[in-house]
Amino acid sequence: MTDQYSTSGAGFDFKTALFSFEGRLRRSHFWIGWLICLGIGVVAGWIPLIGVVISLGLIWPNLAITVKRLHDMGLSGWLAVIPLVANIVGFIMIFVSVGASFFMNAAALENEDPAAIMALVGPMFGILGIMLLVNLGFLLWVGLSESKPGPNKFGPNPKGL
Repeated sequence: MTDQYSTSGAGFDFKTALFSFEGRLRRSHFWIGWLICLGIGVVAGWIPLIGVVISLGLIWPNLAITVKRLHDMGLSGWLAVIPLVANIVGFIMIFVSVGASFFMNAAALENEDPAAIMALVGPMFGILGIMLLVNLGFLLWVGLSESKPGPNKFGPNPKGL
């Protein structure tokens, strides 16, 4: 393994942390990587077309740090799909909810009836809130959970313990 995993208190290795799915990652290094991705994403959001490409490119580093953090907890990296599945299911539910409300209340929506608009918007915000809670809960679970002490099947403990 690389020196990131063999020494206690090793520095943050950008290449290994953000682009490799192998090994384990300490909590502090997870948060450093997450903040780097967040910062790049915020800055990229201000650049019209290139920002979309950069944001899509940030999927890989975000997955890499999440998978390695799950490995550090002794869990499968496949658990990183939990937020993705929750978001897909949530957007399908929003689409169905808005579509059903639109077709059931088409005349009221055309007349801009406030009750019909709230019937359209209310469930959408409720589902978006649930999606936000699932994503935030997953982030905090991965970012704040203790490491599995000692070596595990994904490598030695990055803390050296």
